[in-house]
Amino acid sequence: MEKIVLANWKANLSPEKAMQWCEAFAAAYQPRSGVEVVLAVPAFYLERVFEKTRKLAGVSLAAQGVSSYPQGSYTGSLPAAWLRGMVQYTLIGHQERRRYFHETVQDVARQAYESLAEELQPIVCLNRELLVSQTAAMAVEELGKLLWAYTPETPVALEMARDQTEITATLAQIARKTDNRPVLYGGGVTVANGRSIWQIPGLAGIMLGQGCLDARAFADLISHL
Repeated sequence: MEKIVLANWKANLSPEKAMQWCEAFAAAYQPRSGVEVVLAVPAFYLERVFEKTRKLAGVSLAAQGVSSYPQGSYTGSLPAAWLRGMVQYTLIGHQERRRYFHETVQDVARQAYESLAEELQPIVCLNRELLVSQTAAMAVEELGKLLWAYTPETPVALEMARDQTEITATLAQIARKTDNRPVLYGGGVTVANGRSIWQIPGLAGIMLGQGCLDARAFADLISHL
């Protein structure tokens, strides 16, 4: 498996700014062997970003969440089936979704199931407090197919990188509970510290939030991983 560097735009970029980001990134980006770049972008302009980035080697898209339900009478939902052929990943269980939109471990488990049913790869975010309850909510056959991401539990912590010793210890804890499935880290990762965090043994990748909003700086980070 290639290591992942994931850019989570959250809801920071307007549609116009998103297109400008894609153009700046495409001009500066240089693919790296063994590195997969994943852009997690809002559903509102996901198709437009797909058209802008589809020819960039080593770049994939992720949905910033997905419905817990299939296609049908679920007003306002984003069924996983609609994403096939456009995204490779779904980013689910992010602390902001749990905190502000009250998503439960059962909601996240259903989102994982819906993603897998449509052959999309879920990246399940959790913190140490959620480790037992979230893994317990997953079916055994699902656990062996998931990627995980350690994301700190508070809004402030999400913008502050943890101590590398703490990250390493938490990665090991998650790996033990998930049968050594790959684990990413996201929390205060920036273009300044991304390279050092990337080198933590056993880490499957890094996730940037605010740190990815400068497209050229993000591209420069990739070139130095």
